[in-house]
Amino acid sequence: MTSIIGRYVTRLLLGRFTLVLVGLAALMLLLEFLADSDQVIEASEHAARALAFYMMLRLPDVLAQLIPVAALLAGLLAFAELARHSELTAIFAGGMSKVRLALAILPAIVLIAGGQFLIEDQARPAALKELRAWGIADYEADEDAGPTWLHRGADILRVDAIDTRGGELRGLTIFRRDQDGNLIAKIDAARAVVGPDAWTLHDVTRSEITTAQVDRLEQMSWPGVLGPDDLDLLSTIPAEMTLRDLIRVVRTPELGAQPTYRYATWLHERLAGPATTAMLLLLTVALGRPPRGRASQGTLVAAGIGGGFLLWTFDNLVLSFGDLGLLPPVLAAWTPVPVIAAIAASVVLHDHGARRRQHGPGDRPHTPPLVHVAR
Repeated sequence: MTSIIGRYVTRLLLGRFTLVLVGLAALMLLLEFLADSDQVIEASEHAARALAFYMMLRLPDVLAQLIPVAALLAGLLAFAELARHSELTAIFAGGMSKVRLALAILPAIVLIAGGQFLIEDQARPAALKELRAWGIADYEADEDAGPTWLHRGADILRVDAIDTRGGELRGLTIFRRDQDGNLIAKIDAARAVVGPDAWTLHDVTRSEITTAQVDRLEQMSWPGVLGPDDLDLLSTIPAEMTLRDLIRVVRTPELGAQPTYRYATWLHERLAGPATTAMLLLLTVALGRPPRGRASQGTLVAAGIGGGFLLWTFDNLVLSFGDLGLLPPVLAAWTPVPVIAAIAASVVLHDHGARRRQHGPGDRPHTPPLVHVAR
């Protein structure tokens, strides 16, 4: 019986989730089309093909943003529908608790959370990388962006621009220091091209600080400490990196161009995001209750949407604190998970206590007295 109920509720939940997610994604893509279509058309000779490609690249980012919202709405709608048809009453009357119901639909929750992780970790970074390489609409290169500063061993590097596809650094300045941190030389190069074993600097000016000697060279070999794969890490913001790359930068901070705590925050967020969505779905199970009139179900759905918006705001707030270094990365990413779990547990305990107060702890089902029939 439990497996039958679990499959039924799972199908209902996944169906509502698909409908809500598709509807919201279509609306968001329509708004994207209205906002950016003119820029996309101007940048391409084949307007229809360019617009289709742009919408396809924008889809993973839109889905990553909407999956938690769609999961919450789908859960509220599914359990409101079960309550309206008195199916939720029958489920609880049959002896199934909210905990057992949550366990029964756990495969659906894992499927939604796993899909969110794959989109955020694989599809979204790849799509955003293509958009930034295309340089269209909101992803145009920022001409006013400042230089990138890197710390590599004893050297300090200043890079004006990074060309990941061409494997070049443009406007490179290398400040050479001794072991005591004193500046001993400065190397300016118009560009640096990566090779199999070393970098080649072009249009080089080398200044020796101690001797005041200045040398100008057309080319110069620089062993460097940057590999071809490291250029992507330098030019990608932590929020758009894959989990594998985030782990690399956290383990080797010299690979990153930003503070280590930013990479650590988004590493934890990559894992905590699907967990937060799973907790939101479990919260909808906790909020599900037998009907007490249509108005009560409408109020419950509205309260769930309002509470979900507050939780979403809280999640983004603490994540912003972690991104700014105001909170430890673990707290910034994982705090919403125990908060939502505590709310769900308190709702379940409150409903359980209300049922005990309504029926009384000593109440037993009424058993009719035995009647002896005289023969």
